[in-house]
Amino acid sequence: MKKIKILALAAILFCAINFLSGCALLLVGGLAGTTGYLAAKQGYGVQSPVTKNK
Repeated sequence: MKKIKILALAAILFCAINFLSGCALLLVGGLAGTTGYLAAKQGYGVQSPVTKNK
């Protein structure tokens, strides 16, 4: 039973590593860049969440 769990975990890990490499990573990066560009075009901006009060 323990071997089956280890084998299943290894299979899931193998699939996740393959999905995050290559074209999938480029696709996610492209989508994030496009979303950021379109949001900036509509007037949204980025503000740092870290502030210092004196």
